[in-house]
Amino acid sequence: MIDKDIIKFAWMSLWRRKLRTILTLIGIMIGTAGIITMVSLGIGLEKSVTGEFEGSNMTSIEVYPGEDMGPSGAETVKVLKDDNVNKIKQMDGVKAVTPIYQTYGELTIGRETIDATYTGIDMTEAEELGYKLVDGRFPRSSEVILGSNLLEQLVSRTGKDNFLRKSAKIILSSIEGNVESTEFRTRVGGILESSGGAEDYSVTMDVDKLVEYVEKSTNEKNIIDNQGYSSIKVVATDMDVMDSLSREINDAGYMSFSMKDILESIGSVFKFVQLFLGGVGSIALVVAAVGITNTMIMSTYERTKEIGVNKVIGASIKDIRKQFLYEATFIGLLGGISGLIFSYILSMIINFIATMSLQGETTIKVTQIPIWLALFAIVFSTIVGILAGLYPANKAAKISVLEALRTE
Repeated sequence: MIDKDIIKFAWMSLWRRKLRTILTLIGIMIGTAGIITMVSLGIGLEKSVTGEFEGSNMTSIEVYPGEDMGPSGAETVKVLKDDNVNKIKQMDGVKAVTPIYQTYGELTIGRETIDATYTGIDMTEAEELGYKLVDGRFPRSSEVILGSNLLEQLVSRTGKDNFLRKSAKIILSSIEGNVESTEFRTRVGGILESSGGAEDYSVTMDVDKLVEYVEKSTNEKNIIDNQGYSSIKVVATDMDVMDSLSREINDAGYMSFSMKDILESIGSVFKFVQLFLGGVGSIALVVAAVGITNTMIMSTYERTKEIGVNKVIGASIKDIRKQFLYEATFIGLLGGISGLIFSYILSMIINFIATMSLQGETTIKVTQIPIWLALFAIVFSTIVGILAGLYPANKAAKISVLEALRTE
């Protein structure tokens, strides 16, 4: 017999017991849908979490003080100075570098005073570092940039939304027995675009000017030589050099930290989550595989005489085995396709409910079914069908012709 005839006989035999076949298909459908839904839930959650970082500069690296081995063998914190900034600038793959100095105080505009984090950067590198303005310009001399969150605070308190080029006061506190505050006059030069990062809550200004103000407010000199910068921000030329650049920075005795490191850590966690959820969903498919085996074994007993007749008219053991394997394959394939369709419907319902729970303010995709998952589910369910049909197919192929013809 040629395969075309065997496939035809297998298809016809499959639908002689329609109810039994449909119930078996439903089992495979539920199992496949369970795997797809569980894994797609993990994918959707990963996309939702990593999507929060999309506005961040993916080629930026934060550098923090490392540890030095002192003469006595004790570990000391490595202070970040101008020499360290210059050394990092000379590394391969560096696009822009800025020292970052941070302190805390208050900002007064008009009659309103708000708490603020002051962040000093090299303003000549601001654009290369990924800073973007929604209004105004990058500061000149002692001008400052307002973060989006600070702007919202001022708008909510005053009811006004125009603070560009307004005069302001920088208030820095020095604690030496009593709290003493020093004021410095400034002007709002620009409004920073929201990035979802610490910049939204900061007043950004030129690092040298901020250091000068801190030295005046604390009556200290050379604070960079003594205390060092808070950190150094590095922007790589592209994503390809991120790993090598981070490794070189770490080898130089610093501690590097990048958004790529965060995403890789998140990705590894969610890969485990997807594997776990997929394992939970596969339980239903295993149960469905048992159902296929049971259906095929019952079919073998019921069609014993038919198997004997087929052998008499020329069907080989290989042909009989193929016919039963084709039947099992059809069940796995049809069940997988049905499960995929059901999964898409279920995914749309889940995402719709999630979106409605937020009153439709934004579209939420709790579950996402990529093409690779859809193809994997169909292939996997088909393989499960084939494996579940192996034993019944071999059992049918071994049936004796004489015993089969005696069967009533």
